[in-house]
Amino acid sequence: MIPPVIPVSCPSPGEQEIFTRLKDEPGTKNWIVLHSLDIAHHLRQVAGETDFVIIVPALGVLCLEVKACHSLRRENGLWFYGRDPKGDPRGPFKQSSEGMHSLRQQVVRNDPSLSRVPFWSAVAFPFFEFTATSGEWHPWQVIDALRFRRQPVALLISEILRSARSYLKSQPSARWFRDSDQCPDQKQSAVIARILRPSFEFAERAPARRARKQAEILRYTEEQFSALDAMADNERVLFSGPAGTGKTVLALEAARRASNAGKRVLLLCFNRLLGRWLSQHHIAQCEAVTAGTFHQYLLSFTGIALPADPCDAFWKVDLPDAAIAKLIDEPTGDARFDILVVDELQDLFNTSYIDVLDLVLKGGLAAGNWMLFGDFERQMLYGQDRDVAEELRNARLGAFARCSLRVNCRNTPRVATLSHLLGKLTPNYLRVLRPDDRIEPVIMYYATPSQQRKQLVDTLERILRDSFSGQDIVILSPRAGARSAAGSIATKPWADRIAPYEQAAPDQIRFTTIQSFKGLESAAIVVTDIEHLAGELFSSLFYIATTRALGRLYILVHETAKPEIIKALLGPEQK
Repeated sequence: MIPPVIPVSCPSPGEQEIFTRLKDEPGTKNWIVLHSLDIAHHLRQVAGETDFVIIVPALGVLCLEVKACHSLRRENGLWFYGRDPKGDPRGPFKQSSEGMHSLRQQVVRNDPSLSRVPFWSAVAFPFFEFTATSGEWHPWQVIDALRFRRQPVALLISEILRSARSYLKSQPSARWFRDSDQCPDQKQSAVIARILRPSFEFAERAPARRARKQAEILRYTEEQFSALDAMADNERVLFSGPAGTGKTVLALEAARRASNAGKRVLLLCFNRLLGRWLSQHHIAQCEAVTAGTFHQYLLSFTGIALPADPCDAFWKVDLPDAAIAKLIDEPTGDARFDILVVDELQDLFNTSYIDVLDLVLKGGLAAGNWMLFGDFERQMLYGQDRDVAEELRNARLGAFARCSLRVNCRNTPRVATLSHLLGKLTPNYLRVLRPDDRIEPVIMYYATPSQQRKQLVDTLERILRDSFSGQDIVILSPRAGARSAAGSIATKPWADRIAPYEQAAPDQIRFTTIQSFKGLESAAIVVTDIEHLAGELFSSLFYIATTRALGRLYILVHETAKPEIIKALLGPEQK
């Protein structure tokens, strides 16, 4: 049966009963039945349909038209079905015959070797007896209620096709027919079915899917622009919200609007990869905007050469101190900006960093014009157990307005739910804007490093089979380089298909640390090397990793962490 089930929406009880009998009654072994077959190239119409195409090995192909009305009459050459006042000049037998000839023509055109397969037509009236005779049809082409209730459907169909073969054998004009051929055989039956109702699978091409997803996410993120509109009258605004609420896009839009208003804008973030994304792809066309990471800006401003192996003190003390000294010496000029826009504020809570931001902004943080964006809930990787309120007070921000972002515009509902449960996001998102794609995130458990590498390769193959390209996939791990599952793959061809994020070619799958990928996103995310969820740092890492996924999300977890995962997924009320 193709399809294997009849749709609930099928309006004909007669078709439903015939479908069930063909499917369940004995005697139809090796038959192929196509239900409700559309005919795009019809002999007499723009398009048509056949209720059943029944392919019976060694007998032929029967096109069966079902008229499930409870009454029928023909008057002045018009057929009236039930209470339908509009008459049909063709009638069911011509309708079935024309459909049959159209389908035979299609089959033979696709495979001329099937030209000797007999095709015939018949009509079923399952709810009343039909005793009319005419030279327009053969009596054996009719299945009425009497025959339908008394005989198995397999016998009825077989008798029609045997009668058709006998008729063809008796006709001198049917020289193409050879009764001895006993066609179609099983192989020919399958070929006919494939021609009439082929199976196929098409997938959206990766570039098209990427463009569509980006447009969809941008559309939903732009709904968040109302937050900028609402805060437009405030000179200083702190936007706070969890991952996926559009903070980075809002920061870009804030910088763009300020640039269009003729202001010099400094747009900064903490993460290196995000900074490169901001400066290279989205804000470079705005001459009045200086964009990049906080530390990139300091290196450029001070002119200090980056040491070969910079220590932590260089970034946190030496470089900002040099910038502060230069800003004090040069209190005016290009060093001052009209508006400051900062993304990832949570990672810039350092006294020296705040002093730099205070000096580069005209009027300073207390009286200048700024928009700061941060996630103060689960993305504070560079210093845990901090009092955010106290740090905000210490930052000398002066009076400012606050705007809370709680609507997720990046993730699908299922990814957002998983991130909430496993990443311990509290409170949860108010709502998720993107529609449900009905694709569940996948969690897999491994026991050994080699098993995890195999699961990773299998997962990548699975994603690529779904028409994703290499640049659509990012592998994230709390471990760097060769210590991660992706970095430890040494066997070809996968060793050549995977590369570190900043070294990867456009067609390669990229891998990096979770920390480095903050603020970014990808169509498919594979998270590896998760050994436990215990502790604020690991739950924060897990939250950041899972919220990077625009669509597909796969997580590889050590089997020792399985109880933690299950406990988290059950939710607080089930613990």
